[in-house]
Amino acid sequence: MVEQPDAPAPVPAGATPDKQPDEKKAKKKKDKVRAAWISFVGRIVAQFVGAAATIVLGLFLFQRYQAPHGDAGGAAETPTPEREVRVRRGVAIPGTTSLAVLPLQNFSADPQQEYFADGMTDALIADLAKINGLRVISRTSSMRYKDQRKPLPEIGQELGVDVIVEGSVAQADGRVRITAQLIDAMTDAHLWAQSYDRPLHDILTLQAEVATAIAQEINVTLTPPQHETLTRRRPVDPVAYDLYLKGRQSWALRTPEGFERAIHYFDQALAQDSAFAAAYAGLADAYSFQALPSFGALPARDAMSRAKAAAERAVALDPTLAEAHTSLAWMSQRHDWDWTGAERAFRRALELNPGYTTAYQFYSLFLAEQGRHDEALAHARRALDLDPLSPNVHRSLGVVHYYARRFDLAESAERRSLELEPDSVASRLILARSLIEQGKPEAAIKVCEGVPSWQNQEELLVAVGRAHSRAGRRARAEEILRQLLAREPPPSATSLARLYAELGAPDAAFQALDRAVAEHDDMITTLKADPVLDPLRPDPRFASLLKRVNLS
Repeated sequence: MVEQPDAPAPVPAGATPDKQPDEKKAKKKKDKVRAAWISFVGRIVAQFVGAAATIVLGLFLFQRYQAPHGDAGGAAETPTPEREVRVRRGVAIPGTTSLAVLPLQNFSADPQQEYFADGMTDALIADLAKINGLRVISRTSSMRYKDQRKPLPEIGQELGVDVIVEGSVAQADGRVRITAQLIDAMTDAHLWAQSYDRPLHDILTLQAEVATAIAQEINVTLTPPQHETLTRRRPVDPVAYDLYLKGRQSWALRTPEGFERAIHYFDQALAQDSAFAAAYAGLADAYSFQALPSFGALPARDAMSRAKAAAERAVALDPTLAEAHTSLAWMSQRHDWDWTGAERAFRRALELNPGYTTAYQFYSLFLAEQGRHDEALAHARRALDLDPLSPNVHRSLGVVHYYARRFDLAESAERRSLELEPDSVASRLILARSLIEQGKPEAAIKVCEGVPSWQNQEELLVAVGRAHSRAGRRARAEEILRQLLAREPPPSATSLARLYAELGAPDAAFQALDRAVAEHDDMITTLKADPVLDPLRPDPRFASLLKRVNLS
């Protein structure tokens, strides 16, 4: 049924037809049409505004919660005035000078492959550290964030870096895949991500590709030698490389058992690939630590001889390997007393890898033992800048201060080292020595006796004996000396010389030092710098000793 329109009202007789009702009706109709259009347009505009708001909100939420941990292609935030220099097109941060690589996640199906992911992290750090002008946080500090859930801006602030690298590594079916992404350390904004995949025998090339790509993204210009160092990689036997990574993981524990396992793995790697220079460098590092009294499982001279042979072989196989030059420098110093050759090798290592913390750390100790205290402090501070959370680096800084007779600063450095590694015997030893020199013998004894097996640690025992002597308990110090002399095997000659010097027995002290030189005692290189030996320095026999160790 169709609805009919209303009939017009009748016009009264004799009346003139009035046009006003028609005009009102027309106006009313026009207003109605206008209102409809306004309503329609309003709805359209509202829909556009709502859609735009939804898109903006979605992009914000995606960037805030997904981009920092997502795949490649995530959009970076819109630059604000204070960020315009740091973010361009959401890709790179021009002017970046510092970077930290967080431990890569193990995405392999086998959870036992964790050492492999850690090894890839080490390799990426090592390759990036070779780029001059870029401060790359070293392994020890980066690894402290493994399995942590700290916000990235907080990590960036603690390490003092511009950019953080996150990523993952997986190996399966003879191939390795590394995914890396750059995160702005200040804002947690995602900047770039990419994945790289290669066969296992090309793993060194894969590592170089990732490092080179990161350098390009942060607008770092590689010099031709740096580019050649990164890209000139020989294929490596996958089994040998796997054994090498296990060796490095064991070496990083810095324990006697860890060094023994490391030597075992490096030997196996070399049996698989006899031209693997990095494995020889690892072998040299492990043997060099075994020469130290705190870690020694071998006689010092034997350990140092093996370390030097391995280092020389590593350099012969790969002259661009900074780790090998550092090991060779350390052995030239401590085994050959070749201070000139050692310095040349340290400088070469730092030319090849200007971000190699271990080279700065060992070079600082080399300089301190020669009495070049300002240079030593500069290199120790550079090592600390690269590895701020390393107990070993803080301990070395303490040693540098100790040799320079800055005993209060040595104490501060060793206390910081112990905060990071409470069980460190070496840090307790330097701390105790610093306290003795500050006239705090009771505090020194307390530090040494805080080690459960302190009486089995000859250097701690010597420190306790010296502290008792400083406190006026000479009889107790002499009793400790008798305990040391009754030991089998006998204590190191330098340990005995320190206690004899403290007790005012110069003839016995020089007799012990003569034996230390003859036996090539590892610690005889500290002869020129060690404050404990200061009472002996006026004696003409001391100058003769320095000459025999090439330190005159």
